[in-house]
Amino acid sequence: MKKNLAVFSLFAVLACVCVCVPVFGQDHIVTLEHNIFVDRQRPAALFSHTVHADDAAIDCLECHHIYDENGENVWEDSEESDCTACHLLEKSGKAMPAMEAFHANCKGCHVTEGKGPLTCGECHPRTKKVDVEEAH
Repeated sequence: MKKNLAVFSLFAVLACVCVCVPVFGQDHIVTLEHNIFVDRQRPAALFSHTVHADDAAIDCLECHHIYDENGENVWEDSEESDCTACHLLEKSGKAMPAMEAFHANCKGCHVTEGKGPLTCGECHPRTKKVDVEEAH
């Protein structure tokens, strides 16, 4: 009886590992899709939170921001914020236009760091086939 329990327990642990590792180990790739871009020439960019936040250890505040009246970034990790709430198609107040903001933030960092995609097609592939390791 104890042998059966041990075999069953081992099987249960292996089953959990085989299911949980692929599910929880997947890269978190986001399509930067915003409804204000209705007439664009290329598809939305793909963004890997795993590559940026985990592998490169880039602070969330590098991309996510909500500024107070003193210009301090007060965004908190638990806050859901939509970029296009402030960044519109055209300049609005102090916020730069959405497309300019995305390109300045993403491409600007890639240029500064000397790595990451720089051309239109690298960030905005015309096909949906994407290598997880290369998702910016």
